Amino acid sequence: MRVLHVSAYFAPAFRYGGPPRSILGLCQSLVRAGVDLEVFTTIANGDDPLPAAPQGVEYEGVRVRYFPLSWPRRYLRSAALGRAMTDAASNADLVHVHGLWNFTAWAGARAARAAGVPYVVSPRGMLLAGARARHNGMKAIAWRGVQHDDLRAATFLHATSDTEAEGLAGLGPRVVTIANGVDAKTATSAQIARLRQRLDIPADADVIAFIGRVHPIKRLDLLAGAFRQLRRGGRRAWLVIAGPDEGDHRRQVEPLFQDVADGVRWAGAVEAEDKWALLAASRVLVQCSDSESFGLSVAEALACGVPVIVTDRGAWAAVAAAGCGEVVAHDGAAIGDVLERLLAEPVAAREMGRRGREWVRRTLGWTAIGRAMLREYESIAGRRPAAAAQ
Repeated sequence: MRVLHVSAYFAPAFRYGGPPRSILGLCQSLVRAGVDLEVFTTIANGDDPLPAAPQGVEYEGVRVRYFPLSWPRRYLRSAALGRAMTDAASNADLVHVHGLWNFTAWAGARAARAAGVPYVVSPRGMLLAGARARHNGMKAIAWRGVQHDDLRAATFLHATSDTEAEGLAGLGPRVVTIANGVDAKTATSAQIARLRQRLDIPADADVIAFIGRVHPIKRLDLLAGAFRQLRRGGRRAWLVIAGPDEGDHRRQVEPLFQDVADGVRWAGAVEAEDKWALLAASRVLVQCSDSESFGLSVAEALACGVPVIVTDRGAWAAVAAAGCGEVVAHDGAAIGDVLERLLAEPVAAREMGRRGREWVRRTLGWTAIGRAMLREYESIAGRRPAAAAQ
């Protein structure tokens, strides 16, 4: 089976958060399952574009073609990618499009329809209410002009959580829910010590982690309120905010942490061993985004045995039932209350972490997820879309 994956950005463009990692993990699992797979993407990587490789290279076991961007670059358009997709789609069994609201995704869907090839769309959280609210004027125009029709013509829409699936219901012929996977790595005591030293955090200090883009949708203002509350209560703890700064948002949100700045560390993007060392050093991870279709940092924390605090606007309501995290109101005080309780009860917190590690091992292994996606592919490959058959 030959499958083309299309995404405006792909590994190693990790400045865009979880999607490039999740798409890479899915592609790797499908390659291991025997799929003949190639990724069509652009050089997009914020202010540091990736090298162009339109003829294709291999990235961690996956064939990838990186195309240069064209005007308007802001909307991730690549004329060369569009032309290449038109040529390649006719030789594919299906096309899998990741993301919305950009020219690259539209080019993938357009090429599949023109070739009479079925295609799948993974919105990657971009249809959740919080995401749609940003730049909603331009998105309303795109919805009427392109995006709605692209979703309706897809063979199925792929959701990564029940929350996202509910939001996609009725927008396409069928919604398939397959979570993202996670592969956890164990950090050594030396790696943890080096990270603490680099961030100037005492060896015995409690660490609270946030891992994600520094972006308005992540609601670091709520985390600021929670951490101020914790420190005012006398709790000796450090907060590490790890993630790339998008649109200079740190400058806007950092003043909210002014009263507790001595206990806040802005780590920037953390990769490889630093990320796993941070999780291993942490007592709890907090996620308080306005919307999340999945939230990879939560899965990674659970896989490392770290309990999580998430708000009721995310995609992780199941952590409460699994006993590995707390779901709270989308409110700084609510987050602060649970932070205090978890830090005050280390034995109970460690037990939550143990349950989380076991839960993730059972449910979010990439091998099983790749096989689940392959079964969906096999059910539609070769099926001529109704719109193309007319």
